[in-house]
Amino acid sequence: MGPSLEQLAARLDDPDTPIIWLDPTLPEALWSHLPGAVAGRGYTPLNLEPASHVTDMASLVTALSALAGSPLDPTPDQSALRALLLHLPPSGRGWVILFHHPEALRQNDEVAFEDFVEAVSQANEHRISAGSQPLKLIVRD
Repeated sequence: MGPSLEQLAARLDDPDTPIIWLDPTLPEALWSHLPGAVAGRGYTPLNLEPASHVTDMASLVTALSALAGSPLDPTPDQSALRALLLHLPPSGRGWVILFHHPEALRQNDEVAFEDFVEAVSQANEHRISAGSQPLKLIVRD
């Protein structure tokens, strides 16, 4: 038996864990309730669903910009991603990106996926050291 919804949401409070990798066999019901559980803990969820449109760095930056209500950088690349993640405005206890189906991005552009994970980790570290709110990523492994 896997972790409960509450156990998954509680992992958000660990300051040393910006990336929460979840087992791909986790029941769909847990994933469907995760945005509400994240919000219930005071974080603002950015739910990358449907993820089928996230296939490369440009579509990832475009999707995150739209979800965060941020202006879209004219060149949605790795630099734009880093800037977006670093400059998310204050919101609740912080931001949590939910990426239930990362397969399209991973299969089409593995480097972009790895850069994304690294950018979230670095942005979280920078945000916390600057006294800002954390940034987390919950992603299916």
